[in-house]
Amino acid sequence: MVTSSRIPLVTTALLALSLGAAGAATPTIQELPHSRVVTYLNGQPGWFVCDGIDTPTISVLGWPAANGRSRLTTYQKSSTGTYSFQNYRVGAGDPGAGQIHYPLTLATGSTTKNGVPYNVASFNTGVLDHPEEALTPPILGVTSAESEGQCRWVLNTRLLGFSDRRSVQITQGPGGALTYQTWNFADAARSRIVNPDGVQRTSAPSLSISGGIRLISNTQESFVFQNAGYTYTVRVARQGQPGTASITVSKGGKVLQTEPLTGYTYAVMK
Repeated sequence: MVTSSRIPLVTTALLALSLGAAGAATPTIQELPHSRVVTYLNGQPGWFVCDGIDTPTISVLGWPAANGRSRLTTYQKSSTGTYSFQNYRVGAGDPGAGQIHYPLTLATGSTTKNGVPYNVASFNTGVLDHPEEALTPPILGVTSAESEGQCRWVLNTRLLGFSDRRSVQITQGPGGALTYQTWNFADAARSRIVNPDGVQRTSAPSLSISGGIRLISNTQESFVFQNAGYTYTVRVARQGQPGTASITVSKGGKVLQTEPLTGYTYAVMK
């Protein structure tokens, strides 16, 4: 395990993938039928962002290579900029009752932590009442040598990301209504889990604002929200552009702060 104050690069893109490693099963990572999705960590593509709701960590898994190997980067909410990473082999998904578990194996051969298997917990979005509202990778939990816990996952998510100080999520309801929510890392230890419905899982936000607007250019999409005289603008590069995103807070036309997102998942409805 390597520990540092900067997050390394990972590789990936969200398409169905077969891992053809000799002697290894061939998992298929489901392609979402109703959205186009990209995930980035420090500008490099990834598979998913797992924002822990019952553990103070964020995990970003790289897309598995042909031999199944992938890098899992675990970001500590309690210590700004601190992360650890390990290389794992991603195994074949083990489906059951709509659930899918992808086993993880460390380079050392280790597959468990205190008797609990390393794995990525997912599910088949086809079992949902409204599968068209599943826009981001359906990842419900990650168990690794570095962390174990549930991931934030909510229907109609357009953006899920994190900066050095907070997590951010933007949802867009079927009628187009936008909601902006953030979770300050300083509050992570006091986080209260909320299960809106079914497989959805999140926690009580530090800030929630409804009624935003979208602004779209050739290179980026912006989500703009107003609250108590402050303007919150989240900018994200459109797909096909270099992966960047940020949160800007302003008041009276003056920028008070800008936070680049270290990692994020961004979904566009097909």
